[in-house]
Amino acid sequence: MQTTIKHLFSCLALLLLCSCKEAAQKPEAPAKVSSDSQRIISFAPAITEILFALGLGDRVVAVSNFCQYPPEVQSLPKAGGLLDPNLEAIVRLEPDCVIVYGNHTSVLELLERLNIPALVPCGDNLPEIMQTILLLGKTFNRQQLAEKIVADMKNRLEQLRLALPPQHPVPTVMVIAWRERGQGTLKNITVAGNDQFYSEMVTIAGGKLLPDNPKLEYPMIGAEGIMQLNPDLIIEIAPELQGKPEKVLKQTVQDWHLLPELEAVKKQQVFLITDDYAAIPGPRSILLAEKFAAILAPFVQNTP
Repeated sequence: MQTTIKHLFSCLALLLLCSCKEAAQKPEAPAKVSSDSQRIISFAPAITEILFALGLGDRVVAVSNFCQYPPEVQSLPKAGGLLDPNLEAIVRLEPDCVIVYGNHTSVLELLERLNIPALVPCGDNLPEIMQTILLLGKTFNRQQLAEKIVADMKNRLEQLRLALPPQHPVPTVMVIAWRERGQGTLKNITVAGNDQFYSEMVTIAGGKLLPDNPKLEYPMIGAEGIMQLNPDLIIEIAPELQGKPEKVLKQTVQDWHLLPELEAVKKQQVFLITDDYAAIPGPRSILLAEKFAAILAPFVQNTP
């Protein structure tokens, strides 16, 4: 059951990353959302993290089925998911504000019928994530703390940029957003494309994302396509494997030896990221940027 939940969590993360494209690029707090809201429901893991980071955790009365961080949210009531909101739970909890990441019409239409104030921020990339932190800080009178969090993120990003040599090698990177795992095969591989999130992480770290000009945010690609692109590194995002035994993690990397001629395989440059924040475009995304930078450092610093 736990594996199934984590698998669904990974799929939801992709859905969240894609859905924000449909939302307003510069969200503003609706006038009817009160700064004194005391019964907030969050329908996105990233929003939940931001609320707790802003010291608003005591106002959160429920979260989505997929919110797991910080640990204290795991004991909160669940209000369903973006695709299957729990109407009974929402009505029973009597929220005075519901926050939805992206333009999910099923939830928004439900809230409109119930006359519940809604806030719809977005976070496709780091600038938008910071914008959302500031938005929530302004909305709920936590502006000073929000500005401090954003300033810290900007400072850490600047440190990553300064660490790059003026002229450095640019390794090619393929980010595996999802694939079927645990069967010793390479099937149904979904890679990061024109998504603005993982592509931004690669750019910050000094690399070049492959495929570099896709029409889709998360295209599927077969083994032949991967061989043609032949990236220098493969970074696999697998939060559902967090806490799994070491042999499971090794087997996941070993799967790539089915493509022995791949440059990343020959040079043992296949990396696995299992941290839960790797699939959540929220305040901890700076940790992901730093992890990408650490992985690419030997390439961009031109060291063995």
